[in-house]
Amino acid sequence: MKKCKGKPSNFLILDPQKSDNLKDILLANKEEFSDFLYKIGLNIDHQEKTSNSVNHSTTVLTLKTTCFKVDFNDNSVKIAPLK
Repeated sequence: MKKCKGKPSNFLILDPQKSDNLKDILLANKEEFSDFLYKIGLNIDHQEKTSNSVNHSTTVLTLKTTCFKVDFNDNSVKIAPLK
């Protein structure tokens, strides 16, 4: 890993839900975080195919390599991609 450089932009503020664990905070706020990822460039490719009455589907989520700055406060968590 290497250190990310850049300036924070397009930040998102989440409720920490009484947790200091980032994974738990993101899971508790998954809809808001997903919407935020769409806005900064998340790409979704979905394919569905039916063969011999069997349905197969594939969904691929792609987000270009992005570093995030995360600031924890008492009442909020601020997440911003670095540009």
